[in-house]
Amino acid sequence: MKKVCKNSRHIRWNWEKSPEIPDSVRYHFVVVNDKGRGRTLNLILEQLQKVESGLENVRIIEGNVVNSKFKYLFASYDSVVAPKMIDWTKLNKQVRKDADLFERSRGSIENYVADLYER
Repeated sequence: MKKVCKNSRHIRWNWEKSPEIPDSVRYHFVVVNDKGRGRTLNLILEQLQKVESGLENVRIIEGNVVNSKFKYLFASYDSVVAPKMIDWTKLNKQVRKDADLFERSRGSIENYVADLYER
């Protein structure tokens, strides 16, 4: 797994079985950039919308990366598209799969992201 500095332009992501929609997966994305975070997220989402069953928005949160000019955009979506269908090379950014980016029964995934970037 590649190491990615939190004060650089990058994407963190992970997936898990959706806790709410059977036969779907829940994707979590964190896009870190000084500008164009939404555009980068849209490039990912376009790939997840290849199947007509759509994409279900779970959350979108934006925040500042401490000691940096960067901001982060954290988003979660439910989709039936398999993770292997995402072509990360289209994004021209460092990409890291983050095994700690998942829904929690105690605390929250939002707190994990905030702790990672805001502290």
